[in-house]
Parts: sequence; C-alpha cells; structure tokens
Amino acid sequence: MLGIILTGHGHFATGLQSSIELIAGKQENFIAINFEEGMSSEQLQDKLREAYKELDTETGVVIFSDLPGGTPFNQSVLLSNELHSVRVIAGINIPLLLEGLFTRDLDIDSFVEAVLNAGKKGMVTPEQKIKKSVIDIEDGI
Repeated sequence: MLGIILTGHGHFATGLQSSIELIAGKQENFIAINFEEGMSSEQLQDKLREAYKELDTETGVVIFSDLPGGTPFNQSVLLSNELHSVRVIAGINIPLLLEGLFTRDLDIDSFVEAVLNAGKKGMVTPEQKIKKSVIDIEDGI
C-alpha cells in the first residue's frame, strides 16, 4: 500500500486530514504535516524525512501539497529528487485525496494519474452537477 504524506501552509494538512477521517475513517500509512508560522524550510524538510521513514513502503510514498511553488511543495520536490520512490502532487482537493486513499494498491505512476483525474472531475459548478444528475437518471442504472 502506498504511503501518503499531506502537507501545506498553516493547518491545511491536519484540517484536511480531519475532513478525510470524518468522511472515510482513520487511515493507515497517512501522515499530515503542517507548515506553521515560524517554521523554517529546514524544519519542514526534517519532518517530511521523518514521515517518509515512518511510511516508507516498497510501493512508494506520495506527498500531497496545497500549493504549487510554495515551501511545502518545494521541500517535497527536493525530497522526491533524492528518493525515487516519492512522487509529489500539488493543488489537492478532497475528491482527489479520497480517490487516492481508495486506490493505493495501484503502482505509483497509475496512482498519480488516477488521483489527478479525480481531482479534475471533483471540481464542478452546481449547474454541472445538476446536468450530470439528470443525465445519470435518464440513462438508468
């Protein structure tokens, strides 16, 4: 099973972890790391390394970050450049993360593709959601 590290600015990571656990229950091989005010990038890097060691599996570890180009993302990329069993995905949302939690048996590259697709599909307007519901009803079960 792939390990998952969730990181981001402020309490983004633990806040999202709380939401996920409310929806899907407590998750194995899942660690949230906040990048809080006053932390240095080196301190964050140390926490990411510790989490990797705790989660390190033969199948790999995926780090989900809040914002492309931010410190949590940059530090995650540095780690992934050093450790080839690590992938980084930025700009996450709950549909993307839920898809990831339920498809961790995929190989790491297929996993990344699946969660990116889920993240894109998870972003809709109310009009799009209503239209999809009507189509689903008309098509039957």
